[in-house]
Amino acid sequence: MLDIRRLQILKTLEVEGTMTAVAAKLHMTTSAVSQQLAVLEREAGLALLIRAGRKVRLTEAGVMLVKHFGRIAAEVEAAEVNLKKLQTDVRGHLAISAFPSFCSTVLPAAVMSLQASYPRLDITVSDLEPFESVAQLREGHIDVAVVDDLHDIQDEGLVKTILARDEIILCLPQDREAPDAATLADYADERWILDQEGSVFEQFVLQTCRDAGFEPNVIAHCRNLMATLGLVRGGLGVALMSELNLGRETDDLVVRRVDPSCGRNIIVLHRAASRESPAVAAVVDELRKAADARPKA
Repeated sequence: MLDIRRLQILKTLEVEGTMTAVAAKLHMTTSAVSQQLAVLEREAGLALLIRAGRKVRLTEAGVMLVKHFGRIAAEVEAAEVNLKKLQTDVRGHLAISAFPSFCSTVLPAAVMSLQASYPRLDITVSDLEPFESVAQLREGHIDVAVVDDLHDIQDEGLVKTILARDEIILCLPQDREAPDAATLADYADERWILDQEGSVFEQFVLQTCRDAGFEPNVIAHCRNLMATLGLVRGGLGVALMSELNLGRETDDLVVRRVDPSCGRNIIVLHRAASRESPAVAAVVDELRKAADARPKA
């Protein structure tokens, strides 16, 4: 009988392309990956791999097995969920991923509340960009993913729930006066600080400024929020950022909602096979509560 764990290794190899990458992804040694795939080939009675230097690609038989694995894994997960429905409490292991600003602000409160309410639920967390989260969710490495709709999300086979609306706000130095709702066109002559070049959020801000009728004078690109806030604090420019980032780091700055408003939806995803999982339901509910409780501008 084919071993589902070995099929998962084969699936990961199809995605990653090398034994070394598979070992890193699945927290195994390279030799263990090679040994498990050799056993799988013996079980299948056919060659599943073609080696070309460090790279490995799948034979026709290997590709066929990977296609079957997707359906097998979904059925196994559905069986596990049905078993969990017979349990009277929320327990087991559940892996959550979230994009950085949510992971650093909202997620900690949700996880702490879950741990207090469900001591038999073991939670692990990953800080991933939305496209990474979706890939990890589809591969079965995580169970719940928090993403946003600035990214193009292919949600076939996934259950999507909108958690909350995240407003995008304007961040100004402390000595600046601004109306309660800032009209972006009034800041067309400002110097602008943007997210790192090529990022989805940078492109979103550029388009938002263009929609307001101007091309921003960009004087800095920053990879992290602290750098952006430091430059704003120092008077070097203004920036648009997520309302999720409001907190102690922004107390000494002027923050205003944008008029007309702009923002994104915060979305939680999980596989359709885990639709009835008590643990997943508990996590989604707690994430919604934590998102609703976050500070507002």
